[in-house]
Amino acid sequence: MKSVQKNFKKIQEHGKVLFWLLTSVLLLVTTFYVYLVNTAAMNGVRWSKTEQNIKSVEAVVSDLESQYLSFKQSVTLKVAYAKGFEDVKAVAFISAEKLGAVATAKEI
Repeated sequence: MKSVQKNFKKIQEHGKVLFWLLTSVLLLVTTFYVYLVNTAAMNGVRWSKTEQNIKSVEAVVSDLESQYLSFKQSVTLKVAYAKGFEDVKAVAFISAEKLGAVATAKEI
C-alpha cells in the first residue's frame, strides 16, 4: 500500500509534465496523420489527371498510326515512278565476310 502511495505521489509531482508531454505527442501524431491523408488524397488527384493525360495521348497516337498505315498503303510502284524513282540497275550487297574487331600489327 505504501509503494502505491509513493508511486501515486510521483505521478502527482510530474503530472503537469506528463500531461503536456502526452498532449504534445498526440498533437504531433494527429498532425502527421492529417499530412499523410492529405498526401494520399493529392496523389489520387494526380493519378486521375495522369490517366486522363494518358488517354488523350493514346488517342493522338492511334490517329497518327492510322494515318501512317493509310500513307503506307498508298505508296505503290506507280506512285514511286511518278515521283521520279527508278529501278536499280546494279544491285550491290554488303560483304558477308566478317571482319575481326582487333587488327594485328602486321595487318595495319
